[in-house]
Amino acid sequence: MWKWLGTALVLIIALTIQACAPKAQDDCGFVQNVYGERISWKSDVPVTMQIHSSVPDSMVPAILSAAETWERTAGRKLFNIVQYPRYSGPINPHKDGVNVIYLMNTWEDNRGSEQGRTSVYWIGDLIKEADIRLNGADFGFYWNNQTLTRAAKMDRANSAPVNIEALVLHEMGHVLGLKHKDGQGSVMATYLASGDDRVHLAGTDQTALQCEY
Repeated sequence: MWKWLGTALVLIIALTIQACAPKAQDDCGFVQNVYGERISWKSDVPVTMQIHSSVPDSMVPAILSAAETWERTAGRKLFNIVQYPRYSGPINPHKDGVNVIYLMNTWEDNRGSEQGRTSVYWIGDLIKEADIRLNGADFGFYWNNQTLTRAAKMDRANSAPVNIEALVLHEMGHVLGLKHKDGQGSVMATYLASGDDRVHLAGTDQTALQCEY
């Protein structure tokens, strides 16, 4: 009798918890939390992003152009890029409540093919912070047919540069919550080839963005 009641009680609790759990969503190209919900900033936009003092002035117009490309599709302001004053903290991206774009002159040797990295922190399905690292150690960057920087590592100094707007456009997609998507001309493709001026959103990127923004 008591054993049966105990089993029934556990079953009722389990059903209640399941009923209260969020419903899984179609990912739409977004990262999902453990409940299958898309993570994004929801209504907490525009996202204020600081530019670290390590980023040269010559890169700022490319950063602004990348932000505007996402915003044109969304039909709303998604980013508030703070140009000045520059963020002057240490070049050490970490969870501190500030969204920052860094140009790194050092990078892990075993990840030298990685052109950039975005760290995203969220609670539930709401993004709270995102930091962009640009790999200036292994890659040089160009914009509008002009070389802006060369790789900091001596053995990489003469390597073919990467379009900085295209790279930032990709990383800003991660800031918004999007994950990698290879194929269909997506700006969220895993790798950006040197000389690839991939600065326009593909149809698949536009469709994904409209799921959340």
